[in-house]
Amino acid sequence: MKKSVTSNIIYNMLFQFFTTFLPIITTPYLSRTLGVNQSGVFSFVETIVTMFTIFGSIGTSLYGCRKVAYVRDDKEKLSQTTYEIFLLKLVLLIPICVIYIIFFCLTGEYRIYFWINMFTVIGSMIEISWFFNGVEDFKLVTIRNFIVKIVFIICLFIFIKKPEDLGKYVALVCVSNFLGNVSMWFCLKEYLYPFKSLGKLHPFKHLKESFVLFIPQSANYVYSLSDKAMLGYLTPTLDNVGIYDYSYRIVKMIVSVLQSIGYVILSRIANLSSKNNKDEIGKYINKSIYFTFFLGFPMMFGLIGIANIFVPLYLGDEFLEVSKVLLIISPLVLLTSFNSVLGVQLLLAVKMDKQYTIATVIGAIINISLNFLLIPWWGIYGACITSLISEIIVLIFQLYFAKEYVSLKKVLWENRKVIFSSVIMFIFCKCIGYMNAHVVIVLLCQMAISVVVYFGLIFLLKDKLFREILNKILAILNIEYKFKEKV
Repeated sequence: MKKSVTSNIIYNMLFQFFTTFLPIITTPYLSRTLGVNQSGVFSFVETIVTMFTIFGSIGTSLYGCRKVAYVRDDKEKLSQTTYEIFLLKLVLLIPICVIYIIFFCLTGEYRIYFWINMFTVIGSMIEISWFFNGVEDFKLVTIRNFIVKIVFIICLFIFIKKPEDLGKYVALVCVSNFLGNVSMWFCLKEYLYPFKSLGKLHPFKHLKESFVLFIPQSANYVYSLSDKAMLGYLTPTLDNVGIYDYSYRIVKMIVSVLQSIGYVILSRIANLSSKNNKDEIGKYINKSIYFTFFLGFPMMFGLIGIANIFVPLYLGDEFLEVSKVLLIISPLVLLTSFNSVLGVQLLLAVKMDKQYTIATVIGAIINISLNFLLIPWWGIYGACITSLISEIIVLIFQLYFAKEYVSLKKVLWENRKVIFSSVIMFIFCKCIGYMNAHVVIVLLCQMAISVVVYFGLIFLLKDKLFREILNKILAILNIEYKFKEKV
């Protein structure tokens, strides 16, 4: 059954909220409970583990999503393809698991935390979210992950009380993620035929295409994770990693919500691409760009507007430097999200893998090179500047490769109402920041009035796609009212 793209976007955004945005509740507690140093240790270990799981899976998640989208209308092919890709991922990750144990679990100051993260490594082996992205089903997965995250939050506040509880926190994160991955398997039976014979599966036929996607995917992770890893190795204390991680975490919360659109659009465009339907591809890409700008611009300006008041209140005085870092890296909210549209949703979906690879590899090379130059000089701020430059370079290349489908000039013009409303909202936000009142009241006023100003202007300007969103939300809530979309 064909599912509504807008409805899927809403469900997938809720999914990302539960998996990424919920740290809004937990981060203030953790920053005060663990402190800068222990937060830095956690971030450093997590970065190493993530790199291992990404390199071990060799692009199977992106490839799996796209491949499932191609064959989802044929249950026999869908079942065969899913089992083969899962088996390939399992086979690839087993030797990586052995290497991980030898180099990180047997020696070193943080080996206990690497041992605990075996749950994460094993969880990555059985992770199956790429399948649901491919078939465009997000509702049931969202509900299951919501339950897991609620249990995680309850356990967090019960068991994590002091910096010495870092080991308990690592275990809680790893086990909850593992259970989240396991829970997705219970949703598969309605889509696939039962597994019958291992001898009929040919997993390695997917290796070549998966590896082609692995290069740009690994490059993406290199310039998103190398900052923290290199800060840990090139600066004298892991405190820098903790400060940078909390800054990046706040940005990532926003970016993850925006990128949640990505796999919805990727699977739909991949399916359309298999049918050579270029007109529909253009339609969905334009809709995705609109969603990205519609949320990305106000979130970027809003983050800049409230950073100085928000950070000390949210994270505590120990993390004051985070506010300065956020002022520099806030543009990543829009840059990273726009790059995701052009790269993941368009170039990969229409099989322009080579072009996507060129852009991301160049970005990764520039990122690593500049990190070696700038981090020893400017520490955290060097890593921030490097991230911005890398994303801009990738954006330039992807815009060039996607010029047949996307015109930056046209995009900016079509989103002029969003940009205008975001700028006016930012001015209101900054002015309110000078109020002579308690910081909590100032922050609440900034956020509330910013939301009212932005959405009020968008509504008054009669933005067509915004009214379409309102109609979809009202339909999900079973409210019988319809805004006129043609204005």
